[in-house]
Order: sequence, then structure tokens, then C-alpha cells
Amino acid sequence: MNAASPPRFIIADPGLTGPLGHHLSYSQAVAEAASRAGTPPVILAARGFTGSIPGIECHPVLGTAYQSAGGGGALRRALFGGLSHLPGPVAASVANWVRAARRRFSTRAPDGLAAELHAALGTIGAGPGDWLLLHSVSGANLASLAAGPDLHGVTLLVVLRRMPAEMEADDAAPQPLPALLTGLAARFGPRLRLFADTGLLADDFSRLSGLPVRPVPLPIVVPEPAPRTPGALPHIVFAGGARLEKGYDLLPDAIASLADRARFTIQSGPVGAEADPLVQRAHRALQARQGRDLILVEQALDAPGYAALLASADLLLLPYDGPTYGARSSGILAEALAMGLPAIIPAGGWMEAAAGAGRAVTIAQGSGAPGLARALSQAMQALPELASASRSMARTWRDEHNPDALFRVFVAT
Repeated sequence: MNAASPPRFIIADPGLTGPLGHHLSYSQAVAEAASRAGTPPVILAARGFTGSIPGIECHPVLGTAYQSAGGGGALRRALFGGLSHLPGPVAASVANWVRAARRRFSTRAPDGLAAELHAALGTIGAGPGDWLLLHSVSGANLASLAAGPDLHGVTLLVVLRRMPAEMEADDAAPQPLPALLTGLAARFGPRLRLFADTGLLADDFSRLSGLPVRPVPLPIVVPEPAPRTPGALPHIVFAGGARLEKGYDLLPDAIASLADRARFTIQSGPVGAEADPLVQRAHRALQARQGRDLILVEQALDAPGYAALLASADLLLLPYDGPTYGARSSGILAEALAMGLPAIIPAGGWMEAAAGAGRAVTIAQGSGAPGLARALSQAMQALPELASASRSMARTWRDEHNPDALFRVFVAT
């Protein structure tokens, strides 16, 4: 940045690989908030990004991955495809062993994010006074920043959005997280600001590192709910991807328990042979049941399609694994709260704390498909009251969790 230029807000998102999903919505929402505040935004996306954001300067220059968990190529597809036809407990046990072995024996080249950022920032003339936001980064990414080249004097804003145990298990740094974060602080000094998108996560990382970690709002932008057809069956929506941690394997039995009492839309995206074996089994069972009251959406949705799906819902189904999510946020639950939609969620952690009493029905930890079926039945019985409470509190949530509020926290001194 030269002396005559205003400071810029630069968003680096190595996970922004296409025009779908939460990476795009987060980066776009913050960039547009910066623009509204009079700060020119720039997005540094993955090299494969082919989308465009009207009015926002975007450079697809990052080749380093943010997250490689779930890869494995042809061998994984062959193993998991075969396991999906075995009994559930056997498939789950062998799949867990395969994942553990891959983490233990995998070899990866040193992370190159710091070098890529240094080059990209130099190309656009970044310098002191500019901000650089990393809202989705792995331990390996951060380790490269701690040991890599200088980033031209920019102020580095890092949002820690995953549980510490997740960061240690997937795409981890060569050193433990406490040493990584203190090394990052030593490298950048007062130019480093650490954030987390829930208060629980901020507390966890602050205790772990001994550094200040500030909670920040979520950049939620939602449509208005769609008009409801009088007398229609309640519309229950599961959205966001077919993954084990999202409880996708629980859906077939739980949905069967509510036959003729509700209609369901399950937006899973494509489910291939690389998916967890239990997810593949569940997907085949759902395909066999689909019809008038069960619609499968087997592709990723663009932003308008995703917004329309949420707007049509009466109840969101989020049967996530509670211990896995723990203190971390859920973008879909945050959108539901902003739209005034009730939800079914796991007991404990951030999700239950955020929803509070009256807006959600919780699933007891470890209760599996029977627990989800009970939660569905309970939610159906109390749906008018849940919907009324959710609508009454939606405005307060939107006032707290929106891109403009988030941007103000980022640039506050």
C-alpha cells in the first residue's frame, strides 16, 4: 500500500475453490461489508476458483489446500465402497482404522501458504495498514506462516473455527498447537490478532495458548421465509452435506418413524465411493425411499438455490455428533436462528447454548437413530410453539450476527 492509498481488507481463503458453499458466503459477506464501510476489499481464492463476486476484486492464486481430510483417491474409494456393503458396526470399525492409518503414515510436502501469500500480497502492492483475514486455516497453514516469509507488514487476522483436537488430527502443524500459536505470536507480534467464532472456542484457544483470543459474530445473511401453504405437511430440511459427523447415517430410520406426518428434503450433495461406508449405506436407503414426501437433492446448491431451500423449511434437521462439534459453530444453525426457524440439534456445546430454550429440540448424546426419532416426534408436537419462539428472537440474532458487525470487530484497534 502506498502512502496515498486507503487501507485494504484482504481475505485469503484457500478453501474457496468454487461458487458454492460456506467458504464463498463467508468471504463474500465480509468483503461486501468492508466495501460498505469504505474499505476496498480483495479476495485471494484457490487457483481453481472460477466464480465471480460483483464489485469485488478477486484473484484465484492459492494452490495450498486448507483441508485434505476426506481425500485418499482410488484406494479410499475402493475400500470404502466395499465396506459400505458390510454390516454397519464392521464397516465403521474398519473405516476408522483406515483413517487412523492414513493420518499416521501419510506424507505431505511442507505447507506453502506463507510463500503463496507473500507473493500474492507483493503482486497487489499490500503493505502496512492493510488487513489480511484468514477465516479458514489449518494447523499446517499456520505453521507455514510462523516460519515463512514476511507478509509485507500487513495486520494478520486469524479466525480459529475448528476444535483444537480437530486441528491436531487433520492437517496438523509439525508442532503442538500451544507452541504453534505462541510461535505465530512471536513472529508477527502486535500485527497478529486471534479470533474464534464462538465464545466457547475463544476460551479453549486462549487457555491453550495463553494468548488473547476474541470471539467474533458470524456473518449471517439470510432470505425472508417463503409463504406457507395452509394445511400442507410440515417441511423438514437437512442441508449441508452427507457426512458422518452431521448424522447422515441416522436419517433413514428416523425419517421412517415420521412417515405421513411430514415431508423431507435431504440436500446431501453427491455421495461417491470415497464417502464413509455408513454414509453410503444411508444414502442407498434414502434413495430407495424417495418419493412424494422425501426428496433427495444430490448435488451442491448455488447461493440462490440454497437460500430458497432454507426459506421453504418449517424445521431444520441438524443431527450432528455433539462431541465432534462441541464448542464450534454451525453456519446452518446460525442461519436458522436468523430466519426464525426451529431446529433439531445435538445436546451440549455451542449449538444448544446458541439456540437456547424454546427454539430447538435436542438429541441426547449417543442415542443414535432412536434418539433422533424421539426428537423428531417431540418437535412435531411442539412445532407451533417452537416456530413462534424462533420468530420472536430472530431479529435479535440478526442484529448481533451479521457481516457489518463482524467487520467492525476485525478492524477495531
